[in-house]
Amino acid sequence: NDAGRVDHTVYAPGMRFPIETAPAYANSQIYGHGGYMGPGGGECDARNYAYPWHDNYCEERSWTMPLCPSGRGHQGQDIRPATCRDNHYWVVATEAGTVTNIGSYSVYVTADDGTRFDYLHMHEGSVAVSRGQRVSKGQRLGRVSDNMGSTATSIHLHFNIKQNYSGLGSVYVPTYMSLVRSYEELVGPPDWRAEFVGQSFPYARDPFVLAPGEEAPGHIEMRNTGAAPWRPGEVFLGTTEPRDGDSPIAASDWVNDHRAATVDAVTPPGEVARFNFSVRAPAAGGDYPQFFNLVREGVAWFSVPGDDQL
Repeated sequence: NDAGRVDHTVYAPGMRFPIETAPAYANSQIYGHGGYMGPGGGECDARNYAYPWHDNYCEERSWTMPLCPSGRGHQGQDIRPATCRDNHYWVVATEAGTVTNIGSYSVYVTADDGTRFDYLHMHEGSVAVSRGQRVSKGQRLGRVSDNMGSTATSIHLHFNIKQNYSGLGSVYVPTYMSLVRSYEELVGPPDWRAEFVGQSFPYARDPFVLAPGEEAPGHIEMRNTGAAPWRPGEVFLGTTEPRDGDSPIAASDWVNDHRAATVDAVTPPGEVARFNFSVRAPAAGGDYPQFFNLVREGVAWFSVPGDDQL
């Protein structure tokens, strides 16, 4: 298989998620359960209706795709609605614009800035707009189905974003991060999410040398970007890669060998918290990388920043 495209750009900032209600599941139809390259089962397998999401832009196809490493690939993102129920879940306009095309199983809406949003595989009897019609952001377009003319597919929405791209003209751009941001707006922020602010320890790119047995105190500061407050004794800085692994650099002030510290004070959403702890050099010389993430003990690891970021 060719590599996909690594791209964190939000190409359609502020857009609305294209399915009216959550939950929804962005993943592959071909490589999912019931797909012809999948691990077996049927298209309605419960494992297709579960997180995490999977980006399938640049998935193997015959379409010319200049932004994909192979030069060809899938043009957008496949999204399953909450369940496998046909002709039930509404597709909505991600931006205000004009309906510029209605095909046998597709509706195109072009926004005022020229960005075209494509919505494919809706039930033909459910299409609620007409060509040339002006639509508002969030307006219903049709219902998710498996309509692809005479070719079989699964019940899902195929969603594209087509924009002018420097040096290439009008091309299909990656949709995934725009979908992530719009889904966060739809469902609200997760309870447990954080953003790195700073640290007193040297950064990973800089030398951090200790003698055997030497301890060095410091702290990491994190902003609460979730929806719930952090409280001492509940939110901890935990070891990852692997999660809950005993750390070789644990010092005497750690909570235990896999919890470096708890938050220093109650931290409401939007505020910055500090995690104070020391590191202790092992007796044997060597390199000792250690990853951390935040964890609400007994509830959940944080979805952001992730296990390999701190």
